[in-house]
Amino acid sequence: MLAAVAVVFPLVMLAAMFSAGAIGGAVTGRTARALGSGNIDEASSVLVCAVVISVIAGVLMWLLVIRFGPLLYPLATHRQVVLELAQHYASVLFPAMPAFWLVNMLCSVMRGSGDMVKPALVAATMLIGYSVFAYLFIHRADLDQESTIRAGAQAMVAAYLCALALTLYFISHKNQPVRFNLRAFRWSMLGNLLRQGLLASSQSLMTVAYASVTTILLGRLGTDWLAGYGLAVRLELIMVPVIFGMGAALIAIVGAYVGAGQRTKAIAIAWRGVLLNAAVIGLVGLFFALFPGSWCNALGSDANVMENCRQSLRVISPTYLFFALGLGCYFASQGLNTLAFPVIGALIRLLLVISGLFWINQTTNPAHALLLIACAVVCYGLIVVAGLKFGPWRHGKESD
Repeated sequence: MLAAVAVVFPLVMLAAMFSAGAIGGAVTGRTARALGSGNIDEASSVLVCAVVISVIAGVLMWLLVIRFGPLLYPLATHRQVVLELAQHYASVLFPAMPAFWLVNMLCSVMRGSGDMVKPALVAATMLIGYSVFAYLFIHRADLDQESTIRAGAQAMVAAYLCALALTLYFISHKNQPVRFNLRAFRWSMLGNLLRQGLLASSQSLMTVAYASVTTILLGRLGTDWLAGYGLAVRLELIMVPVIFGMGAALIAIVGAYVGAGQRTKAIAIAWRGVLLNAAVIGLVGLFFALFPGSWCNALGSDANVMENCRQSLRVISPTYLFFALGLGCYFASQGLNTLAFPVIGALIRLLLVISGLFWINQTTNPAHALLLIACAVVCYGLIVVAGLKFGPWRHGKESD
């Protein structure tokens, strides 16, 4: 059952990266620039366009996953029971994608207006809601596998809807500086947000492709390895919102300084934010590398799966430092218009793990597969940092 969730989860991660990181980052930056210049109408246009994008993208992702998901899942595993459970999970979860997109995009508008507290409350509501609903829906002794995995998806859907209700309350409050006005819709604004967002989305696509390829690689080692690695990689996914928390602030702050003509100061702020992120995430990774059982043992009971989870964390979690460096630079680059090197770094990371498709099979030592993934993450962080340090971030050099 855990293996089925691991097969579908990269697609959920893709939705989060698009709606909160890539296109959401474009929304945050444009909102900040509009309010900074005192153009309330432009900020309202951003809000309306964000809603339009959310609904269309959410529905489109729902339909595409339901239609083409069954063609993708066999790339990770050939076990029929896992494939069927994955489809059950997706069929319940993905109809709620419009709500998920709306939550992230509306929170991006609030961040662009300088409010970081309300989006944090929304995120906390989603987390607490999922914990409560999962306990209520899943903890039933008489549930079979299909019913249990559907209950898990229903818990996540319920959490999305609770978060959306709170987000709509915040965005419609009279103290919110950006107001929804349908007449503010502009095709030019929609096109601008999509152009910026889709450029940033190239990194998101490669990140999800990377996650999918690593899932395929571990799936070749057996279902126990697929499930164990899936549990371990969930910790990495939890690190993404932590990095994003600082990254969202960097987009707004760095972009504002660039707009004010203070590029050198913007770069200095970007480095401070990136290094702070890397230090925090690196320490978390070091802790779980030393004590992997504190994570794995809380998520399951199967002895083989738990041991595989622990072994995965021992190798992968020390690379969180480099993961945070690369992803932190990506967010700062959205404000500095220097996305080339983060995209190049993500491409090289993807190509490295793709190389494993040619030699990793069911007889491969699992440690070798994990080391390949770890090396790819280290290369990603180093390439992005070095490229920016000696390229567009050198002495406040202007981007192309």
